[in-house]
Amino acid sequence: MKKGLFWVGLTLAVATMGVADIKSAQAAAWHQGTPKALRHTWFYNGKGDNKAYITYGKSKSTGNLFGLDSEKRRYYRLPGYGLKKIRYQSLGKQVYRLSGVQYSPKGSTVQFDGQRLSYKVKLTKHQLRFYKGYRHYVRKATFPVMRMPTALK
Repeated sequence: MKKGLFWVGLTLAVATMGVADIKSAQAAAWHQGTPKALRHTWFYNGKGDNKAYITYGKSKSTGNLFGLDSEKRRYYRLPGYGLKKIRYQSLGKQVYRLSGVQYSPKGSTVQFDGQRLSYKVKLTKHQLRFYKGYRHYVRKATFPVMRMPTALK
């Protein structure tokens, strides 16, 4: 009798663990594109001329530093580079691993052009935190921004 109850309990435990493994495997699946909450332009408001931006679209990200127009005392976006063919994995509450193929703007080449790159971000209501590199991006720039001067295009 005791052996029969032991085997029934063991069978239930193994079946329960199997179901739990299936659910965790589904949560770690890769999805095409970027999370909708991430799609926006984010700004890094660093000190001095250390300012940057990153824009997430449906399947592409673009980012770079800002240049300073000394005459107008305003910042403008430098041509961006980033990831295309983005996919993401949800790692927890508003934590994502993004992966994509790196590309560069016309006329220049970045170090890992054409290679797949992955990184982790944490998203809050007003802030995007990178686990490496520039850390805190926010939704609004705290410095004056203008379009790129026509002389530089």
